[in-house]
Amino acid sequence: MKRRLLALLIAATGPTLVLADEPRKSEPDRNVYIPGAEDSQGVLRVAAVYNGDRIRIHYEYETNNPSWYHQYWRYEDGEWVRYGSGGPEPDEHGLYEDRISMMLDDGAVEDFMRLGGWITAHEGMRSLSSEIDRDEVRNHPKLGEEMGRRDVRKYLPQTRETDDPEDVSWDAIRDDDELEAMRDDGEFLDLWQWRAHRSHPVGYADNGYVLHYRLSSEGDGMFTDNWDDDADQPAYMFDPDQVGAPALDWERLVAGEYGQNDPYFLSEDNSVAFDPDYDWQEGDTLPQRFLREPSGSRGAIEASGGYQDGAWRIALTRSLDAPDSRDSKALEQGNTYNVAFAVHNGNGARWHLVSLPMTLGLDNGEADIEAQYADGHLDDVDLEWTEIPVFYPGQMTYQDLHGDTHGAGGPLVRDGDLGVLDAHDPEGLADLIIEHELRQLEH
Repeated sequence: MKRRLLALLIAATGPTLVLADEPRKSEPDRNVYIPGAEDSQGVLRVAAVYNGDRIRIHYEYETNNPSWYHQYWRYEDGEWVRYGSGGPEPDEHGLYEDRISMMLDDGAVEDFMRLGGWITAHEGMRSLSSEIDRDEVRNHPKLGEEMGRRDVRKYLPQTRETDDPEDVSWDAIRDDDELEAMRDDGEFLDLWQWRAHRSHPVGYADNGYVLHYRLSSEGDGMFTDNWDDDADQPAYMFDPDQVGAPALDWERLVAGEYGQNDPYFLSEDNSVAFDPDYDWQEGDTLPQRFLREPSGSRGAIEASGGYQDGAWRIALTRSLDAPDSRDSKALEQGNTYNVAFAVHNGNGARWHLVSLPMTLGLDNGEADIEAQYADGHLDDVDLEWTEIPVFYPGQMTYQDLHGDTHGAGGPLVRDGDLGVLDAHDPEGLADLIIEHELRQLEH
C-alpha cells in the first residue's frame, strides 16, 4: 500500500465530542431525530480545477466537532463489543466519521436537476419511519437472495416497474436486462463519497453509483470489516513494533486524544494478524474497519488534505476520463454537469445535510460552480470558491413530492412544472421539510 498518511494536513488533537444543539424532536424507536436550528443548516464551500487529464474538487466545511473515528471493538468481560452508531441520534462516544458526498449526472438521469437528491429518496428506505422490515428485504429475490442486502437504500425511480411516480415501490425492480441497458446508456448517478475514516487515511474517496441501489464501483474497496467470522474475533490488531501496543486505549479514544497523525485506524501498513492468546485487558480497543489499497474504478478518486483551522479542507482528484463507463461519468472541457452535495457530520444514514441541485461547468462560464482550467499542474491555478447552503432533508421522499401530502405542489411536480429550485430557497425549504416531517409523525 502506498503510504499516504503523510499527505494529510495534521491536526494536533483528535475529535472532541461536542453536545449537539437541542433537537426539535427525538424518537429513536421511530427513526426520528430532527436536529435543532444550529445543526440543521450549514455551508459547504466548493471549488474545482482541471487540466487536460484530471479534475480536482476542493471542499471546505467548518465544524467545531470533526470526527475521523468510526466504529470500534472494545474488549469487555472477555468479549469484543462494537461501539459506534449510525443514527438516529448522534453517537454518544463520537465514534462515527464525517463524510462529504457528491452526486454527479451528465444529463442522462431524467429529473435529477429538477428534483435533486430527492429523486433517490423513497418510501421504505432504511432510517425512515416507513423503513421496510429487514426480513422482507432478505426474502426479496433481487435485494436479499441475490445481493445479500437487508435494507433499502438510494435508488432511481426509473429502475422500478411503473410510470406512476406515486406508485414507485422498493420491491418492483426491473429485470436484469433492463438494468444492464441503463448502465450501458449511462443512466445512473455517479457518487463520490469522501469518508474521514474509511477512505481518507489511505488517500482515497470511495467511488460508487446509484442505480437500483446505492452500489460500489468495480474493484476492491478501501475498507472491509476487521472481523473473523469463523473464530468470532477480530481478524487484525495493531503491530506493537510500529504502534507501541496491539490496541488503542478506550478512555483516550473517547476523549478524542488520537489525532490525525496517530494510528486511530487499522490498515495493511500498521497491523498484524490478531493474537487471541495475547493478555487482552478491559478497555483495549481495535478499529472495526480494516483499510487497504483499493483497485479498479472503486479506487479512482484520490483524496488529500485534512482538518485544519476549524474546517475540513479536502481535495479529491480523478481522471477526466471515466475509470469505467458503466459506473462513472466522463468529464469534458466545455460541458456542464448536474451535481448535488451532502455533508455527514458524525452521523450516518439520512441524518446529514444536503444541497439543492446545481451545475458544474468545465470552463463554459455559465454554471453555478465554474471549474478553472490549469495549463499544467492542478496546483498552479487560483481557486474560485462557491458557497453552497446545505440543510437537513428530513423524511421527504420522491413519493411525497408527487403526492397529496405536498398539497398544491404535488400535481405541479407530477406534471413536470415544478422542481425544488422553482419555488424554494434553501432556508425556506429546510423549514418546510421539517414542518412536513412533524405533520407526518402525527399520523
